[in-house]
Amino acid sequence: MKRWSTLLGGGIGWVLVGGLKGLVLGALFGEFFSRWTSSSENAPSQPKGIDFHASLLILASVVIKADGHVDERELNFVRAHFKKWFGEAKAQESFREFKRIVQEKPAVPDVCANVRRHMSIQHRIQLVAFLFGLAHADGAMTSDERQQIARIAGYLGIHPHDFRRLEAVHRPAAPDPYEVLGIPQTSDDTLVKKTYRNLVKRYHPDAMVGMGEEVVREAEGTFRKIQQAYEEICQQRGIK
Repeated sequence: MKRWSTLLGGGIGWVLVGGLKGLVLGALFGEFFSRWTSSSENAPSQPKGIDFHASLLILASVVIKADGHVDERELNFVRAHFKKWFGEAKAQESFREFKRIVQEKPAVPDVCANVRRHMSIQHRIQLVAFLFGLAHADGAMTSDERQQIARIAGYLGIHPHDFRRLEAVHRPAAPDPYEVLGIPQTSDDTLVKKTYRNLVKRYHPDAMVGMGEEVVREAEGTFRKIQQAYEEICQQRGIK
């Protein structure tokens, strides 16, 4: 019942309001309705979010808990991003919900399956990029955090090349340009150019239009790293 009412609310919000904001508002209404109509307070916890907003909260909680403790810097990272994406009031409301979610053990495959059905590959890539940023928020990504992000990325249908690319882009040290493009250093110039053209189509921030200015801006950051990697390779090889 909870899952269907959240889906219904999110769908109504998307149609009536439009875009991510409408999806979030509708999903929150569906969540409220499901709780109001529920007569079983002690029922086992189920994943409540199937829209971008709620799914992000759930998947962020999985990464934060991966190393066995909840770090305040990671919580601040989530709070700051939700403030940028949804505004102060909505961020506070979301974070109250997040502090509850972080204590639970969500069904990650179910959450990811719903995200995969309702979000484009570009949106799912940006979601994984957010999780890498979160993992580095406390200074270093642990192997357990990386393992959880890899697990989530697999459920989301993210190709291993994209996973490794996002990992390289979000590494604090300057990334290897060939690793960012996802090609070996022995690749010829034709493959370098072809790979870059394909990545432009896949990572261009225009694909994020409708998700909010801040989300688009963060997608631009990832895209810029890909451009820089290509330009570095071109400079090394003298490619015009």
